[in-house]
Amino acid sequence: MNAVGPVLPELWGGSADLAESNNTTIKGADSFGPETISTRMWTAQPYGRTLHFGVREHAMGSILNGIALHGPTRPYGGTFLVFSDYMRPAVRLAAIMKTPVTYVWTHDSIGLGEDGPTHQPIEHLAALRAIPGLYVVRPGDANETAHAWRAVLEKGAD
Repeated sequence: MNAVGPVLPELWGGSADLAESNNTTIKGADSFGPETISTRMWTAQPYGRTLHFGVREHAMGSILNGIALHGPTRPYGGTFLVFSDYMRPAVRLAAIMKTPVTYVWTHDSIGLGEDGPTHQPIEHLAALRAIPGLYVVRPGDANETAHAWRAVLEKGAD
């Protein structure tokens, strides 16, 4: 994401309050919003590329759909894979509508994270792959992640 961010100004998005854990912030990008909501942690401006969704996965998925439908930008949103269930209706609609939304679902293993079994998904990847029209890529390392981003961005919407 940070490799392509400088050359793809249309790429923007954020996280459901997990940006530091799932690395879904474009380095150096301002946050989207009026300048009056800036904080010591981030600067907001009307053309910012970072969205702060809060703990709202379903809303995040729906907002990403709206952004993609309006076009011509490429929105993305990130959360832990275990929380993908909360946004499933929006994800399913995005697949049906063939919108170019990118979901970044991290912490997708039993060997990751200190939150225990409630945050260790085992069935979610199969359930997402069962959604007709949803393009699911699960990279295994940093090299595969770079290629996955390339494949997803080149694929666009069908």
